[in-house]
Amino acid sequence: MVKGTVRSIPMLVILNIVTCGIYYAYWLYKTTDEIKNFMERDDINPTLELVLSIVTCGLYTFYWYYKYGKILYLEMTKKAGMDTTEDNTVLLIVLNFLMYVISCAIFQDKLNAIWNSIPDSGLIESHNDDE
Repeated sequence: MVKGTVRSIPMLVILNIVTCGIYYAYWLYKTTDEIKNFMERDDINPTLELVLSIVTCGLYTFYWYYKYGKILYLEMTKKAGMDTTEDNTVLLIVLNFLMYVISCAIFQDKLNAIWNSIPDSGLIESHNDDE
């Protein structure tokens, strides 16, 4: 089980705005990769998710938030031993219509909570290479 990177929410928002969304593509890839590694699932392909997002001009991200929101709020929280009753997947999809940066920040905040809830012992931590 590989623990992902805890990212600063304000920095995430700033980088998304300053790079005009280029950082968002990077974040989407890295987040998908971290979810794949943490959940130990071979059926998750970060490159394919990024390509589909780019080819569809971002429309695929609505499905991405649905698909990975369910994994985040149900499967990952359960694996981390956290409460699984909260599921903001629909909120992420709706906010993605209005402003993708907000969905991204909410998603990362939940990821940060999961990464922070896992003790460092016995885990290989991924490098913080994007901040």
